[in-house]
Amino acid sequence: MRTAIIPGSFDPMTLGHKDVVERAIKLFDRIIVAIMINPDKKGKFSFAERKKIAELTLAEFPQVTVITADGYLADLASALKAVAIVKGVRNTDDFEYEQDMAVFNHNRNPVTETVYLPSYGEMSDISSTYARNLIDSGAPLDGILAPDVIEYIESLVR
Repeated sequence: MRTAIIPGSFDPMTLGHKDVVERAIKLFDRIIVAIMINPDKKGKFSFAERKKIAELTLAEFPQVTVITADGYLADLASALKAVAIVKGVRNTDDFEYEQDMAVFNHNRNPVTETVYLPSYGEMSDISSTYARNLIDSGAPLDGILAPDVIEYIESLVR
């Protein structure tokens, strides 16, 4: 079974992230979405809330498991016997950042490959930062977050 990890802070998981997962499902037998700690980012949602949001977003895919993790991604990939780390890239800035991470991960775990999936169309404009800004301003979230996630987030702020 070919397992891939899709890591990120997912604060929150957006439809752009879901698009990457859907496309990765075509390439791998099993997908593990790993909600990771990023010390450079301050989170809006707790890890439990992020996990719930990701599970709601990806509920239709039985081959996808959502986990939370800390430590080095390369070590997690090794422990889970993942053949690939899948990263979505929206633009050249994303690519440059992810390329640096890929080199680090490869040096630590040369068995696991990094695979980039480019964002297409309107997915290129969706980010967690954009979603958080919309949430904070009370703007509509349709087309940015899954409908069940919008309902869940609304229940958190009530």
